[in-house]
Amino acid sequence: MMTTMLEKARRFFLEGDMGIIVDKSKEMMRRSFEKTIYRFDEAPRPRFSGEFGVYVHVPFCRTKCSFCPFYKELYSEEMSQRYVEAICKEIDSTDMEGSARWVYFGGGTPNLLSTEELGHIVEHLSNKVKLKSLGIEALPALLDENYLDQLSDIGFGKLSIGVESFADEPIEKAGRMSAKAETIGALIEQAKSLGMWVNTDLIVGLDAQTPDTFFRDIETAAKMVPSQVTIYPYMLVRGLNAAPSMSEKKQFSLIEEACNILELSGYHRRGVWTLTSGNDIYDSSRDELVDDYAGFGPAAFSTYGNWKVVNPHLDVYLANQNSASRKCFVAPKTRATQDWRNFARMIYDLSGKAPANLPAYIRAYIGVLRATGYIERNRLTTKGRHFAHAITKVVVESLPFPVQNPTCVENYEEYTRYRKDLPSPHMTVRSA
Repeated sequence: MMTTMLEKARRFFLEGDMGIIVDKSKEMMRRSFEKTIYRFDEAPRPRFSGEFGVYVHVPFCRTKCSFCPFYKELYSEEMSQRYVEAICKEIDSTDMEGSARWVYFGGGTPNLLSTEELGHIVEHLSNKVKLKSLGIEALPALLDENYLDQLSDIGFGKLSIGVESFADEPIEKAGRMSAKAETIGALIEQAKSLGMWVNTDLIVGLDAQTPDTFFRDIETAAKMVPSQVTIYPYMLVRGLNAAPSMSEKKQFSLIEEACNILELSGYHRRGVWTLTSGNDIYDSSRDELVDDYAGFGPAAFSTYGNWKVVNPHLDVYLANQNSASRKCFVAPKTRATQDWRNFARMIYDLSGKAPANLPAYIRAYIGVLRATGYIERNRLTTKGRHFAHAITKVVVESLPFPVQNPTCVENYEEYTRYRKDLPSPHMTVRSA
């Protein structure tokens, strides 16, 4: 029976065109992730040991960029102080020992926190575990030389600068605070002089962006010689109302052309959207695909034991830290979802070599991709890279984010009532 099904699948892939193959594969991935259903409940007590990752979510922003799918709140000094106090409590109460193989501060806008606040959080982490690598995302409009010096003093060795575009109109239409290219170039130069690994994020598909402005962005970034350039397609995550300025197919085509330009400038393709000029890498998405990790802060994900746990909105998160209970979004891990995440990591790395722990049906699926020209010599071919673009994008867009997506929470109405019943000190914060 299994042989017959696999032979039918093989014939379908051989006879179908690339669009059908990609569309069917995307649908298969979506269905896999849709099976994850969370429940707002008491979180199982976390336990981390050995080597694992740490993600710290800083939810604050000065403005809310139209393209950003992640949880965020408008900044206030009062809420920032309460947040720092709460996250340090969360870290202190978490049972963990060993080494944090990677630590990423993401957001939101992490550099809205003062370096004193960041240092306070890092100190609490270092009191629990050995920190091997510290990375932080930063909005260049809020970054200066003094702040960079202080980040280095704290121990941050990796910096991801959210450029998105050097062109004024796409940034203005996105509602993002802008910084001049000359300023960004100087920040990159200084950060590298401090020994930091510096990534620059760019996006293709922004409103008012054209192929010409995108390629000027690529040329500008290459001249600044950051350690790494990451180029993201425009993500269509649930709850995001903005739309891309160009088709998905066009975005992927432009990314491939940009990668060719950057490779001629000395960069090496490390993944579907990432190029580096050395052996290190800053890529939280890649690490989070397969590693168990402890997530701290509102809306942060954690994976441990048999569970996936997501922290709630900021108001409930603050209430948690002042309570004996810890109410979160909780879902059991499933073997199928983890298997597809391992497959997604393989594709993300542009590799065609299947991890040994993948089940037979996914290994057979990889065999079909190999037979139809998507994989040669354990690497993705040109059309295999387009396949990787599409699959990686749908993985990001399909991951169940319970804070932004009530449909993946079976008792979301109960959660809504819980938020309304919070004591008044915690009712001043509501997400937009």
